Amino acid sequence: LRFPAAFTGKERKVELMGAGYFEVAKIASMPFKVEVNGMEVEVLGTHFNINSYNDEPAICTTLLEGSVKINKNNITSLLKPGQQAEVNSAGEVRIINNADIDEAVAWKNGKFQFDRADIYAVMRQIARWYDVDAEYKGAAITSHFGGTISRNVNLSQVLNMLHLTGTVKFEVNGKKIMVMPEPNT
Repeated sequence: LRFPAAFTGKERKVELMGAGYFEVAKIASMPFKVEVNGMEVEVLGTHFNINSYNDEPAICTTLLEGSVKINKNNITSLLKPGQQAEVNSAGEVRIINNADIDEAVAWKNGKFQFDRADIYAVMRQIARWYDVDAEYKGAAITSHFGGTISRNVNLSQVLNMLHLTGTVKFEVNGKKIMVMPEPNT
């Protein structure tokens, strides 16, 4: 997160890379804006979450309360509470009604939360949180995962919970995790 020491001028502007949760007070004379990889989110007094990691397929802005305006390539969309805007690498904006708010802000609440997530999405979060690298070996893993686990547990506990699904196994060597499909028994 990059921001000035003090907001001066006609707007409050910050730059974000990664994930951020904001609760912004409305000041009509000085709007709050978040710049994310060429996309601008203009805040109109609200609570919202942005996920903009470079290894994710889309930038996701999820609105909890208030309203935000998404601007990408001079196309604007106004979000209502409960909606999520996904902006893919081509700059296409998709609005999701009834977004999973709990999943979007789970990280802020100290949790991993997944709802039908593939192993690649799960491992991206695990790799960022535990500062490890995931590599994949063998056939593609097509299973989807759901559930919630505290981020306060150690890495081996998280990997063990995933292994207990019977669809995936892991080999850990230092900071490298080899992810493999569980052979059918």
